Amino acid sequence: MTKLIRAELYRTKRVNSFWILTLFIVLYMSLVPFIEPYRADSAESFFSASTSLLAIGSMLISLMASYIAGRGYHHRTCMYEVMAGNHPLRIILSKLFSIAFPISLLVYAAHWAGLGIACTMSTDGIEDVLAREPLFLLTLLRYTSFGVLLTMCVKSLLGTGLTYVRLLIESIGLMIISAISGTDLTEGAFNADLVVANTTSKIVNTTFLTQQGILLTSPMSSSVVLQSVIGFVIELLLWGGIAWFLYSRKDY
Repeated sequence: MTKLIRAELYRTKRVNSFWILTLFIVLYMSLVPFIEPYRADSAESFFSASTSLLAIGSMLISLMASYIAGRGYHHRTCMYEVMAGNHPLRIILSKLFSIAFPISLLVYAAHWAGLGIACTMSTDGIEDVLAREPLFLLTLLRYTSFGVLLTMCVKSLLGTGLTYVRLLIESIGLMIISAISGTDLTEGAFNADLVVANTTSKIVNTTFLTQQGILLTSPMSSSVVLQSVIGFVIELLLWGGIAWFLYSRKDY
């Protein structure tokens, strides 16, 4: 599997669009919190602004991971991994370790750079922020893993379009569910009851990618952590299982 990861990393780092998209997302996540309308001036306000930006950042990060993974299918280079007799699970893991994880870590490093700048202004709320940081990284990994695995399921750049469609459907679904239930699920960050006590909210926060930013800013509790972790595991098992099944068929 090490050879697969190294080969994928070699292909990825030679793609100019990868570095352009990475630079854009890095600047977006590390510098935008300091400008209007956020104007972060402390660790707490920076983290709050960063989670708000995930509403758009989730789409950018997922689409980027999906696009990078899809290029291999577009140029037909991914077929050689199957022809070489690699086990489907090894191929899936190599894609995650060479595309999803590096993108997540680059964005996370940029986030920490911005947090460091914010801490030079004020360290207010730093203890609470540090407690939430593992969930922030888990959220980034969930975004990128979904983009990669969905693209592996459809085996083409169509995965990028389908990634966007899912996030769009989720946004529309949130409005519909909010209207039916009579509670604004998009304001979970300001209402602990919506995150901890409301069953509908628990299901939405666990399954919807677009809700992860709200989950991060909700009052920390075992319920919030559990929803985030379970959602990540479900994402991996669902899309990873579909990708494994399709790869096992070797229909190239």
